Amino acid sequence: MPLKTTELSSKKTISSYRILGLMSGTSMDALDLADSEFVLEGEVWTGQLNRFMEVPLPPEWPARFRELSKGSAVDWFETERDWSRWCAQSILDRVNPSDFDAIVFSGQTIFHRPNSGWTGQLGSGSELYAALGAQVPVISDLRSLDVALGGQGAPLVPVADALLFTEYDACLNLGGFANISLVADGKHRAWDIGPCNLVFNALAGRAGLAFDEHGKLAGEGKIHPQLLQAWLQLPFHAATPPKSLGAEWLESDFWPVLEAYEARTPLSASDALATSSSYIAESIRRDGGGRKTLVTGGGVFNRHLMQNLEAPSSEYIPSPPLQVKVPDVDLVRGKEAHAFAFLGLLRLLGLPNVWPEVTGSTAAHIGGALWGDNAVSSRTPNAMQ
Repeated sequence: MPLKTTELSSKKTISSYRILGLMSGTSMDALDLADSEFVLEGEVWTGQLNRFMEVPLPPEWPARFRELSKGSAVDWFETERDWSRWCAQSILDRVNPSDFDAIVFSGQTIFHRPNSGWTGQLGSGSELYAALGAQVPVISDLRSLDVALGGQGAPLVPVADALLFTEYDACLNLGGFANISLVADGKHRAWDIGPCNLVFNALAGRAGLAFDEHGKLAGEGKIHPQLLQAWLQLPFHAATPPKSLGAEWLESDFWPVLEAYEARTPLSASDALATSSSYIAESIRRDGGGRKTLVTGGGVFNRHLMQNLEAPSSEYIPSPPLQVKVPDVDLVRGKEAHAFAFLGLLRLLGLPNVWPEVTGSTAAHIGGALWGDNAVSSRTPNAMQ
């Protein structure tokens, strides 16, 4: 949908904004911070990731996140308070919050059940705002309005893809799950393709590893075609977008397929990784359709997966290869945090940051809760008049 920048330019003369974006993904391995600048010239947005910072999560955080599925409401609120304060301290240890026009707090996805009408994102914007001295506006809770309006609440990043990365036919993120955004039939579309790093990391754990570095184990394994086809035939892959996934889907759909197969044919860690890599690559190639694709996210460092995305069609990966374009390493690692910074900026300016053709909601809308004064007339020196 067209961005109504003419409305903005008729009211405000500010054209440059410095935003700090926070992102913690489903892999639960780090808090990503993106120091980003965005410039509006006429009706065209450009963005620059000035600095990417990655804060590894101490083991206590993934453990506490996982316990919430069996916890009480009190557990949720206490964990959210502590998590938000930890994030605030992580910011204070690295940057001066007053250097920014706003801070965008995407929250940690704990539950995601849009088909039931709700999603659970751990992270309190009010707590973060207070912990940072109640001086810089904070935007949080970017997904819940979309779910309330009948959308999937994900993926949200495609709005940033469409406005900031126009030179590509598609944008692919290889995180805990793989998701893609592209233009089809003249409309912006986006959806979750399937699992990615969450599966790789879990299977690497069978070999006592936190992850399969560069996909080395996968490259040593043998593909099991029956398991590969069973995964590719999961109903989610045949569903029409918009569609999205949460960790619950792995437990209810994905892992039971592996368990049923291994009841007959035990797998080594290498064979499980080789088969899952072919499954993930074929799923992505089916949806990518051979497009010129900007690829970011932690999966970029998995050489075996990247080779599978670009290799000629084969017996196990028959779909057309992607035309892979990998940016600089900071954007590879920090694009989602950078994109959330931009989505928060649109919220700050009162512009739609969620499009119905992407998420399936009933209307375009301005998602996110704003804590602190509206900073379109910012006190900081970063907004140029």
